[in-house]
Amino acid sequence: MDDKDLFSYDNSGNIEEGESSFDLNSFSTKTEDLPPKKNKNKKQKVLQIILTCFLVGIITVSLVVGSFLVYAFTMIDGTVDQNLNDLKVNFTTSVYVQNKNNEWEEYKRLHGTFNRIWVDYDEIAIENGDKDYKGIPANLAHAFIAIEDKNFESHYGVDWKRTFAAFVNEFLPFRSKFGGSTITQQLVKNLTDDRDQKASRKVREIMRARYLETKYSKDVILECYLNTIPMGHGTYGVEVAANYYFSKSVNELTLEECACLASITKAPSYYAPDTNPENNQKRRNTVLYEMYDQGYITKEEYETAKNAEIKLNINKDNAKQDEVNSYFIDGLIDQVVDDLIAEYGYNKEKAEQLFYTGGYKIYATVDTKMQEIVDKAYLDIASSVKPSSKGDPLWGAMTVMDYEGHVKAIAGGIGQKTKNRAFNCATDAVRQPGSTMKPIAVYAPAIEQGVINYSSILNDTKTTYGKWTPKNAGGGYSGNMTAQKALERSINTIPVALVNKMGPQTSYDFLTQKLGIKNLTNKDIDLAPMSLGGTNGGLTTLESAAAYAVFGNGGLYYKPTFYTKVTDQKGNIVLEQNTEPTMALSEDTATIMNKMLQNVIYGSNGTGKSVASAVSNMKLFGKTGTSSENNDKWFVGGSPYYVASSWCGYETMQKMPSANLGVAKNLWSSVMSKIHSGLTPREFAVSSYAVERYYCTETGLLATDACPNKQIGWYKKSFLPTACKTHEGTVLGKPVIETQEDTESSASDSSQTTSETQQNAQ
Repeated sequence: MDDKDLFSYDNSGNIEEGESSFDLNSFSTKTEDLPPKKNKNKKQKVLQIILTCFLVGIITVSLVVGSFLVYAFTMIDGTVDQNLNDLKVNFTTSVYVQNKNNEWEEYKRLHGTFNRIWVDYDEIAIENGDKDYKGIPANLAHAFIAIEDKNFESHYGVDWKRTFAAFVNEFLPFRSKFGGSTITQQLVKNLTDDRDQKASRKVREIMRARYLETKYSKDVILECYLNTIPMGHGTYGVEVAANYYFSKSVNELTLEECACLASITKAPSYYAPDTNPENNQKRRNTVLYEMYDQGYITKEEYETAKNAEIKLNINKDNAKQDEVNSYFIDGLIDQVVDDLIAEYGYNKEKAEQLFYTGGYKIYATVDTKMQEIVDKAYLDIASSVKPSSKGDPLWGAMTVMDYEGHVKAIAGGIGQKTKNRAFNCATDAVRQPGSTMKPIAVYAPAIEQGVINYSSILNDTKTTYGKWTPKNAGGGYSGNMTAQKALERSINTIPVALVNKMGPQTSYDFLTQKLGIKNLTNKDIDLAPMSLGGTNGGLTTLESAAAYAVFGNGGLYYKPTFYTKVTDQKGNIVLEQNTEPTMALSEDTATIMNKMLQNVIYGSNGTGKSVASAVSNMKLFGKTGTSSENNDKWFVGGSPYYVASSWCGYETMQKMPSANLGVAKNLWSSVMSKIHSGLTPREFAVSSYAVERYYCTETGLLATDACPNKQIGWYKKSFLPTACKTHEGTVLGKPVIETQEDTESSASDSSQTTSETQQNAQ
């Protein structure tokens, strides 16, 4: 069959079967007569457009991603300056004290804007069940991971699924609050405080999170995160939060309490368990479920914790903070700041900032019981002291320290303390020391240099130096007397004569170079300031207590200190006090001065007799002091345990009314009495280079059996007086106290009456 027989067309142009002819001329080219070719082309064009758009999209995305990567890696700082192994952000400084068992315990916390306390996270210690581990418990760490970043252990700083979901969420019309930040990203935000709302901030955060993950372990990142997160009410980090909400350390938290804390950080004010307990409970249950669902706790633990009641125990004392710190804390702050400046060259602003934000652990010298005694004494006395004639209130101060320079308690004012780091009289009030200058500037250097001994005969007589004639407090002159008696009675003429003989520079050098006195001036290198304490500068109670300590510890000078060491949050030493003393006096001189100053309290003419009963079962030494016109009143002295300096006066030098004249001594006596209550009796150490001997009261020389009047004195073995030649005879040997009862009944060996001495000698 021919091809043309296959089809035929009718007049309408339709093909008919069976036709064998094919007339090209009759073939219609109308569209409706053709197969659907145009539809096919249309689909192809659509596909081409889609493909083109897809390719353009791919290229665009590639360009955007490439540009982003170039931008991210070249234009954005993706590093974090802080070293997480030695993290230095704003952390709270803690002050530690020793308890009655000599164990260190936290006492106070001091901080700036951020209140944070560092606590370690040691997964190995947790897994090994270390009983001594006091750090972040596993339940607390797992609670935060479960609710904040379930993929924490597997991602590399960024959870891309969550990030993408959070990105899409931003474009939803009814989007919920949904964050894509991992724990690492949150740590970056806490460390950098980068709160910019622009997209570039999120890019920086991602890059920095990746950076941290390449440099630090997950444990380190988690530890830093848990120590820096905001936890409401001005607290930062889980330790301070546990202290604040539960009065516990983190290692003591229960499972439900761990979940409670983990619930806070999403929105601290909204989820705080004290102000919004219902919100916290709802989220707490979510945290517990996530912990169960992720395998951190069992179903039984989940059910028990979910139904447990949260018992908050909120109190300002739990966070160990005071609105107004004690005078001791003020003094501690000042000393640490000064030492940071000296050690590291900081300016004062930087040093103070570091104190409050450096997370330091300061091991303080304060005895909290003593400080309470001192605080109460200076608060109670406020109602009984009198103002000056101008109406000014009486000021007062006290410093109590041990014989190694450790400040145990101070009072920086009389009455209620109302401000932090205001004027502290104990450390800042530089006042004329009056007669308390005599032992440290006159008698001690004179004995040390061999100018005098205990029983040297000195002449209390009228003497003029240029245009100045020193006078005694009671008027008149008493003629010859021993050095010991001159100090006991606080005679004025004799120390002036001794300073004139040694030279004022000798006294000045001893005070400034040996005893750490810092506030004297060149104008004080003169007779009156060095001998009678009428200084242009002066002393603080802190300085005078440290100076007098040399008479109770064998001549050793220790710089007074409020702390022993300062460490950072990781335990590295920042500051440490030099515990090595300097030798201010020889042992024998210190012993002799101690014995002479005991007579100020127990001698028949002693100016400090009123304090003798303060400590009945131990000996005391001390010295009174009064500046001109009763402007300043002092008492400085010590027991075998402690040395204390007490002062009172007015802000500007004014005559003190008679009602206030005994305040300094009375406060010293009251405080020392309470401090020593219950202490085991002690005796002052006596130098093996010092000896006691009888001396003739007429000549001051070693007594013989022919001397009519004898007393006991203390001398250097290397500088004994010669035998009395006025009463020639056999030199008496070392005095012997017959019984213990005799020892206790006598105020001191050197204060025996003449008749008792004669009887013992015979």
